[in-house]
Amino acid sequence: MKKIPGYQRGGILGAVAAAVVALTAGAASADYPDKPITFIVPYSPGGGSDQQARRLQPGLQKELGVEIRIVYKTGGGGAVGFNELWRSEPDGYTISNVVVPNIVVSAQGKDVGFKPGEFSYVGMTARAVGVILVPKGSELNTLDKFVAAAKANPGKLTSAGVGNTGAAHHAEITELLGIRTTYVPVSGGVGKMMPMLQGKHVDAGITSSTHAVRHRATVDAIVTAGPDATLPGVPNEPKWSYATTWGVMAPPGTPADRIAILNAALNKVTADPEFTANVEKVGLRQLRMTPAEAKAYVDAAVKKYSK
Repeated sequence: MKKIPGYQRGGILGAVAAAVVALTAGAASADYPDKPITFIVPYSPGGGSDQQARRLQPGLQKELGVEIRIVYKTGGGGAVGFNELWRSEPDGYTISNVVVPNIVVSAQGKDVGFKPGEFSYVGMTARAVGVILVPKGSELNTLDKFVAAAKANPGKLTSAGVGNTGAAHHAEITELLGIRTTYVPVSGGVGKMMPMLQGKHVDAGITSSTHAVRHRATVDAIVTAGPDATLPGVPNEPKWSYATTWGVMAPPGTPADRIAILNAALNKVTADPEFTANVEKVGLRQLRMTPAEAKAYVDAAVKKYSK
Protein backbone atom coordinates (compact mmCIF):
# COMPACT_ATOMS: atom_id res chain seq x y z
CA MET A 1 0.00 0.00 0.00
CA LYS A 2 1.29 3.43 -0.92
CA LYS A 3 2.05 5.59 2.09
CA ILE A 4 0.24 8.94 2.18
CA PRO A 5 2.53 11.87 2.99
CA GLY A 6 1.84 13.50 6.37
CA TYR A 7 0.75 16.85 4.95
CA GLN A 8 -1.76 15.11 2.63
CA ARG A 9 -2.97 12.84 5.40
CA GLY A 10 -3.62 15.87 7.61
CA GLY A 11 -5.61 17.53 4.84
CA ILE A 12 -7.70 14.42 4.25
CA LEU A 13 -8.43 13.99 7.95
CA GLY A 14 -9.33 17.67 8.23
CA ALA A 15 -11.76 17.41 5.35
CA VAL A 16 -13.36 14.32 6.89
CA ALA A 17 -13.68 16.10 10.23
CA ALA A 18 -15.25 19.12 8.56
CA ALA A 19 -17.73 16.90 6.75
CA VAL A 20 -18.69 15.17 10.00
CA VAL A 21 -19.21 18.56 11.70
CA ALA A 22 -21.35 19.76 8.78
CA LEU A 23 -23.47 16.62 8.85
CA THR A 24 -23.88 16.85 12.62
CA ALA A 25 -24.87 20.51 12.39
CA GLY A 26 -27.35 19.70 9.66
CA ALA A 27 -28.91 16.96 11.74
CA ALA A 28 -29.13 19.29 14.73
CA SER A 29 -30.76 22.01 12.66
CA ALA A 30 -33.24 19.52 11.25
CA ASP A 31 -34.47 18.96 14.80
CA TYR A 32 -34.58 22.67 15.67
CA PRO A 33 -36.61 23.74 17.50
CA ASP A 34 -37.63 20.79 19.63
CA LYS A 35 -38.24 22.51 22.97
CA PRO A 36 -39.73 25.79 24.24
CA ILE A 37 -38.11 29.10 23.26
CA THR A 38 -37.71 31.87 25.83
CA PHE A 39 -38.65 35.36 24.59
CA ILE A 40 -37.08 38.08 26.78
CA VAL A 41 -38.98 41.36 27.08
CA PRO A 42 -36.52 43.97 28.44
CA TYR A 43 -39.25 46.40 29.52
CA SER A 44 -42.24 46.31 31.87
CA PRO A 45 -45.58 44.71 30.94
CA GLY A 46 -47.85 47.00 28.95
CA GLY A 47 -45.17 48.80 26.95
CA GLY A 48 -44.42 48.58 23.24
CA SER A 49 -42.03 45.65 23.59
CA ASP A 50 -44.53 43.64 25.60
CA GLN A 51 -47.23 44.37 23.02
CA GLN A 52 -44.93 43.27 20.20
CA ALA A 53 -44.04 40.02 21.96
CA ARG A 54 -47.68 39.26 22.71
CA ARG A 55 -48.70 39.90 19.09
CA LEU A 56 -45.98 37.61 17.77
CA GLN A 57 -46.31 34.83 20.35
CA PRO A 58 -49.26 32.82 18.96
CA GLY A 59 -48.05 32.97 15.36
CA LEU A 60 -44.48 32.00 16.24
CA GLN A 61 -45.76 29.07 18.30
CA LYS A 62 -47.80 27.88 15.33
CA GLU A 63 -44.97 28.25 12.80
CA LEU A 64 -42.20 26.84 14.98
CA GLY A 65 -44.28 24.15 16.66
CA VAL A 66 -43.00 24.90 20.17
CA GLU A 67 -44.08 27.06 23.10
CA ILE A 68 -42.81 30.66 23.19
CA ARG A 69 -42.33 31.60 26.84
CA ILE A 70 -42.32 35.34 27.54
CA VAL A 71 -40.24 36.53 30.49
CA TYR A 72 -39.58 40.07 31.73
CA LYS A 73 -36.05 41.28 32.52
CA THR A 74 -36.44 44.99 33.19
CA GLY A 75 -34.25 47.88 34.25
CA GLY A 76 -31.52 50.14 32.98
CA GLY A 77 -33.53 51.39 30.03
CA GLY A 78 -33.55 47.86 28.60
CA ALA A 79 -29.91 47.12 29.47
CA VAL A 80 -30.79 44.40 32.01
CA GLY A 81 -32.74 42.42 29.44
CA PHE A 82 -30.20 43.00 26.66
CA ASN A 83 -27.43 41.74 28.96
CA GLU A 84 -29.50 38.68 29.86
CA LEU A 85 -29.67 37.81 26.17
CA TRP A 86 -25.97 38.61 25.69
CA ARG A 87 -25.07 36.01 28.33
CA SER A 88 -27.53 33.38 27.07
CA GLU A 89 -26.53 30.22 25.22
CA PRO A 90 -26.39 30.94 21.45
CA ASP A 91 -28.49 27.94 20.51
CA GLY A 92 -31.64 29.63 19.21
CA TYR A 93 -33.68 28.83 22.31
CA THR A 94 -33.45 32.34 23.79
CA ILE A 95 -34.54 35.41 21.84
CA SER A 96 -35.44 38.96 22.78
CA ASN A 97 -37.00 42.17 21.64
CA VAL A 98 -34.62 44.60 20.08
CA VAL A 99 -35.70 48.23 20.21
CA VAL A 100 -33.90 50.76 18.02
CA PRO A 101 -32.45 53.22 18.98
CA ASN A 102 -32.92 52.17 22.62
CA ILE A 103 -30.38 49.37 22.41
CA VAL A 104 -27.74 51.76 21.08
CA VAL A 105 -28.42 54.50 23.63
CA SER A 106 -28.54 52.11 26.60
CA ALA A 107 -25.21 50.62 25.53
CA GLN A 108 -23.49 53.96 26.11
CA GLY A 109 -23.55 53.61 29.88
CA LYS A 110 -20.44 52.68 31.84
CA ASP A 111 -19.62 48.95 32.00
CA VAL A 112 -22.87 47.99 30.24
CA GLY A 113 -21.47 44.71 28.96
CA PHE A 114 -23.27 44.09 25.67
CA LYS A 115 -22.41 45.43 22.22
CA PRO A 116 -25.40 46.20 19.96
CA GLY A 117 -23.58 45.38 16.74
CA GLU A 118 -22.67 41.85 17.84
CA PHE A 119 -26.08 40.31 18.49
CA SER A 120 -27.57 37.89 15.95
CA TYR A 121 -30.51 39.74 14.41
CA VAL A 122 -33.60 37.82 13.29
CA GLY A 123 -35.61 40.68 11.78
CA MET A 124 -37.44 43.97 12.35
CA THR A 125 -41.23 43.91 12.59
CA ALA A 126 -42.72 47.36 13.22
CA ARG A 127 -41.92 51.07 13.50
CA ALA A 128 -43.63 53.96 15.31
CA VAL A 129 -42.87 57.68 15.26
CA GLY A 130 -42.42 59.90 18.28
CA VAL A 131 -45.19 61.88 19.95
CA ILE A 132 -45.66 64.30 22.83
CA LEU A 133 -48.65 63.37 24.99
CA VAL A 134 -50.43 65.40 27.68
CA PRO A 135 -53.04 64.16 30.16
CA LYS A 136 -56.65 64.32 29.03
CA GLY A 137 -58.13 67.58 30.35
CA SER A 138 -54.77 69.37 30.45
CA GLU A 139 -54.77 73.09 29.66
CA LEU A 140 -51.75 72.35 27.44
CA ASN A 141 -53.76 70.30 24.96
CA THR A 142 -52.34 71.91 21.80
CA LEU A 143 -48.79 72.40 20.63
CA ASP A 144 -49.17 76.18 20.61
CA LYS A 145 -50.37 76.23 24.22
CA PHE A 146 -47.59 73.88 25.32
CA VAL A 147 -44.89 75.96 23.62
CA ALA A 148 -46.28 79.22 24.98
CA ALA A 149 -46.37 77.86 28.54
CA ALA A 150 -42.84 76.49 28.26
CA LYS A 151 -41.50 79.79 26.97
CA ALA A 152 -43.28 81.74 29.71
CA ASN A 153 -41.86 79.44 32.41
CA PRO A 154 -38.52 77.96 31.21
CA GLY A 155 -37.78 74.64 32.92
CA LYS A 156 -41.04 74.57 34.91
CA LEU A 157 -42.97 72.11 32.74
CA THR A 158 -42.02 68.45 33.19
CA SER A 159 -41.72 65.90 30.37
CA ALA A 160 -41.32 62.19 31.14
CA GLY A 161 -39.59 59.63 28.94
CA VAL A 162 -37.96 56.22 29.15
CA GLY A 163 -34.36 56.44 30.38
CA ASN A 164 -31.51 57.81 28.31
CA THR A 165 -33.32 57.16 25.04
CA GLY A 166 -36.17 59.40 26.12
CA ALA A 167 -33.63 62.03 27.16
CA ALA A 168 -32.19 62.09 23.64
CA HIS A 169 -35.66 62.48 22.09
CA HIS A 170 -36.55 65.17 24.64
CA ALA A 171 -33.41 67.15 23.89
CA GLU A 172 -34.07 67.03 20.15
CA ILE A 173 -37.71 68.15 20.19
CA THR A 174 -37.26 70.91 22.79
CA GLU A 175 -34.40 72.33 20.74
CA LEU A 176 -36.51 72.24 17.58
CA LEU A 177 -39.39 73.96 19.37
CA GLY A 178 -37.09 76.50 21.04
CA ILE A 179 -38.28 75.66 24.57
CA ARG A 180 -36.85 74.31 27.82
CA THR A 181 -38.70 71.74 29.93
CA THR A 182 -37.43 69.50 32.73
CA TYR A 183 -36.90 65.90 31.68
CA VAL A 184 -38.11 63.16 34.05
CA PRO A 185 -36.43 59.79 33.29
CA VAL A 186 -38.51 56.66 33.91
CA SER A 187 -36.97 53.21 34.25
CA GLY A 188 -38.83 50.08 33.18
CA GLY A 189 -40.52 51.18 29.99
CA VAL A 190 -43.60 53.07 28.89
CA GLY A 191 -45.75 50.82 31.06
CA LYS A 192 -44.27 52.64 34.06
CA MET A 193 -44.44 56.08 32.46
CA MET A 194 -48.10 56.13 31.41
CA PRO A 195 -49.56 56.05 34.96
CA MET A 196 -47.40 59.07 35.83
CA LEU A 197 -48.79 60.94 32.83
CA GLN A 198 -52.39 59.79 33.27
CA GLY A 199 -52.23 60.74 36.96
CA LYS A 200 -50.91 64.22 36.02
CA HIS A 201 -47.70 63.75 37.98
CA VAL A 202 -45.90 65.16 34.93
CA ASP A 203 -47.08 67.72 32.38
CA ALA A 204 -46.18 65.69 29.30
CA GLY A 205 -44.78 62.37 28.11
CA ILE A 206 -42.53 61.62 25.16
CA THR A 207 -43.14 58.20 23.63
CA SER A 208 -44.24 56.54 20.39
CA SER A 209 -47.43 56.99 18.37
CA THR A 210 -48.77 53.57 19.30
CA HIS A 211 -49.35 54.78 22.87
CA ALA A 212 -51.25 57.82 21.61
CA VAL A 213 -53.68 55.40 19.94
CA ARG A 214 -53.85 52.87 22.75
CA HIS A 215 -54.38 55.44 25.52
CA ARG A 216 -56.43 58.02 23.61
CA ALA A 217 -59.15 57.92 26.29
CA THR A 218 -56.74 59.30 28.90
CA VAL A 219 -54.15 61.33 26.94
CA ASP A 220 -53.99 63.75 24.01
CA ALA A 221 -51.25 63.90 21.38
CA ILE A 222 -50.05 67.42 20.56
CA VAL A 223 -47.27 66.76 18.01
CA THR A 224 -45.76 63.81 16.12
CA ALA A 225 -42.33 63.28 14.59
CA GLY A 226 -41.32 63.16 10.95
CA PRO A 227 -42.55 64.55 7.65
CA ASP A 228 -45.72 62.43 7.44
CA ALA A 229 -48.97 63.20 9.24
CA THR A 230 -49.32 60.04 11.34
CA LEU A 231 -52.25 60.85 13.63
CA PRO A 232 -55.33 62.59 12.20
CA GLY A 233 -55.63 66.19 13.39
CA VAL A 234 -52.26 66.20 15.16
CA PRO A 235 -49.52 68.51 13.78
CA ASN A 236 -46.15 67.00 12.94
CA GLU A 237 -42.63 68.35 13.31
CA PRO A 238 -40.84 67.32 10.09
CA LYS A 239 -37.33 67.67 11.52
CA TRP A 240 -37.96 65.58 14.63
CA SER A 241 -36.27 62.27 13.83
CA TYR A 242 -37.74 60.20 16.67
CA ALA A 243 -38.74 56.77 15.38
CA THR A 244 -38.85 53.57 17.42
CA THR A 245 -38.39 50.26 15.64
CA TRP A 246 -39.09 46.85 17.19
CA GLY A 247 -37.60 43.55 16.14
CA VAL A 248 -36.27 40.23 17.36
CA MET A 249 -32.69 39.21 18.09
CA ALA A 250 -30.72 36.28 19.49
CA PRO A 251 -27.41 35.97 21.37
CA PRO A 252 -24.14 36.65 19.53
CA GLY A 253 -22.93 33.59 17.64
CA THR A 254 -26.32 31.93 17.20
CA PRO A 255 -25.96 29.59 14.16
CA ALA A 256 -27.04 31.22 10.91
CA ASP A 257 -29.25 28.28 9.95
CA ARG A 258 -31.24 28.67 13.16
CA ILE A 259 -31.53 32.42 12.63
CA ALA A 260 -32.86 31.62 9.15
CA ILE A 261 -35.53 29.33 10.62
CA LEU A 262 -36.56 32.01 13.10
CA ASN A 263 -36.60 34.67 10.36
CA ALA A 264 -38.79 32.54 8.07
CA ALA A 265 -41.29 32.00 10.90
CA LEU A 266 -41.23 35.68 11.88
CA ASN A 267 -41.81 36.93 8.35
CA LYS A 268 -44.58 34.42 7.76
CA VAL A 269 -46.37 35.62 10.89
CA THR A 270 -46.03 39.30 9.97
CA ALA A 271 -47.14 38.69 6.35
CA ASP A 272 -50.58 37.60 7.50
CA PRO A 273 -53.08 40.32 6.40
CA GLU A 274 -54.99 40.20 9.68
CA PHE A 275 -51.77 40.58 11.66
CA THR A 276 -50.73 43.56 9.52
CA ALA A 277 -54.14 45.21 9.94
CA ASN A 278 -53.90 44.87 13.72
CA VAL A 279 -50.42 46.39 13.71
CA GLU A 280 -51.43 49.38 11.62
CA LYS A 281 -54.59 49.89 13.68
CA VAL A 282 -52.51 50.71 16.75
CA GLY A 283 -50.39 53.36 15.02
CA LEU A 284 -47.48 51.21 13.82
CA ARG A 285 -46.05 50.57 10.37
CA GLN A 286 -45.41 46.93 9.47
CA LEU A 287 -41.85 45.89 8.56
CA ARG A 288 -40.30 42.67 7.25
CA MET A 289 -36.55 42.19 6.90
CA THR A 290 -33.93 39.55 6.29
CA PRO A 291 -31.37 38.99 9.06
CA ALA A 292 -28.80 40.90 6.98
CA GLU A 293 -31.17 43.85 6.53
CA ALA A 294 -31.94 43.90 10.25
CA LYS A 295 -28.22 43.88 11.09
CA ALA A 296 -27.61 46.75 8.66
CA TYR A 297 -30.49 48.68 10.24
CA VAL A 298 -28.94 48.37 13.70
CA ASP A 299 -25.46 49.21 12.38
CA ALA A 300 -26.87 52.43 10.91
CA ALA A 301 -28.37 53.31 14.30
CA VAL A 302 -25.06 52.58 16.02
CA LYS A 303 -23.35 54.99 13.65
CA LYS A 304 -26.03 57.66 14.16
CA TYR A 305 -26.44 57.54 17.94
CA SER A 306 -23.06 56.46 19.26
CA LYS A 307 -21.03 59.23 20.85
